[in-house]
Amino acid sequence: MKKISLFLTLALSVSAVFAQKGKVTSAETLMASGDIMKAKEAIDQAVASEKSNTWPKTYIMAAKVYSELDKKGKDDQGTIKAFEFYKKAIELDEKGDAKGKKVGKYKKEIGQSLLFFSGELTNDGVDAFNKENFKDAVTAFEDLLAINSHPYMIELQGEKVDTSIIFNTALAAYNGEMWEEAEKYFNQSVDYKYGGGDAILLLQQVHTATGDSAKMGPNLIKGFETYPEDDRILTSLINFYLESNQNDKALNYLNKAIEGDKDNPSFYYARGVLNDNSGEFEAALADYNKCLEIDTEYFNALYNIGVMYFNKGVEEMNLANEETDFKKFEAKKEAAEGTFKESLPFFERALSVKPEEVAVLESLKTLYYRFEMNDKYKEVNDKLKSL
Repeated sequence: MKKISLFLTLALSVSAVFAQKGKVTSAETLMASGDIMKAKEAIDQAVASEKSNTWPKTYIMAAKVYSELDKKGKDDQGTIKAFEFYKKAIELDEKGDAKGKKVGKYKKEIGQSLLFFSGELTNDGVDAFNKENFKDAVTAFEDLLAINSHPYMIELQGEKVDTSIIFNTALAAYNGEMWEEAEKYFNQSVDYKYGGGDAILLLQQVHTATGDSAKMGPNLIKGFETYPEDDRILTSLINFYLESNQNDKALNYLNKAIEGDKDNPSFYYARGVLNDNSGEFEAALADYNKCLEIDTEYFNALYNIGVMYFNKGVEEMNLANEETDFKKFEAKKEAAEGTFKESLPFFERALSVKPEEVAVLESLKTLYYRFEMNDKYKEVNDKLKSL
């Protein structure tokens, strides 16, 4: 009787195991038939049971069910729960059975499931971002990055770095004022050279928000070295040095850059802007002209020289208007008019590089009116109206 009793106990035990594993199969069948709530009921029982909650397949199915619940609006945290189920499935699959065997048996199935699931995570992240639920967006994007970097996925699709998701994670964190996460992912974007100057400037805003001034200078320097044509970074770098009274440091940095690359017009332009902002007219003019020697169509150098002469003409005209002696007034006025004329060819060259640049057209309109160049005045005025 004892042997029979023991046999019956074992039989019942095995039946219980199969009964609980059958819940997983039932969940799969019910989900396929469209009865997602019944599928949830079945898989919840399987997850809760000690007879089946050490089986990777249970969690693979649970992930699919909860992912579907999210899509159907039955559980707005379904995707997040699904990701946790996938992690549990991987954990169990890497461990194997009680005897340490069957390690990785479900690797391919999990990898393929994650491949489809990654699209759902992307959609969830984008949807949360658009609804300004930035915390959930960060969670979804971070989960997606974790999936893409997991060995199961790498084995299936090769090593993949989704730089757009890294940048979007940073943006979501930035908008949600999650500064630590924003810094982490913007730094990664910068390292991968994704996001261009935007990544640098947004990272700068993070440093500003957290008051981490020690990182501001190095970030902008790295940005300028990586994107020398991005005037926003250049302007930010110069303003940073000016605001922190580090003009000498800025000039030293640019001088070293020029020594290392004498044919880079951007470096001369950068030094020209710094001298320009410091009121060093002749030094700025020399740097801008050097920039134009190397690149005759460097728009910003052309435009800035035009602005320098124009502003100098305004200053000279103001001084002339203060003069009470008529002859001295006339002499100073004539000198001012000559300075205004100096700006004309630079604005015209700038316009040839960017024919629809409003700031240049407005400047030329003012000058053509001043010098009664009526045909040219009409031409630029008509163009401005058309824009």
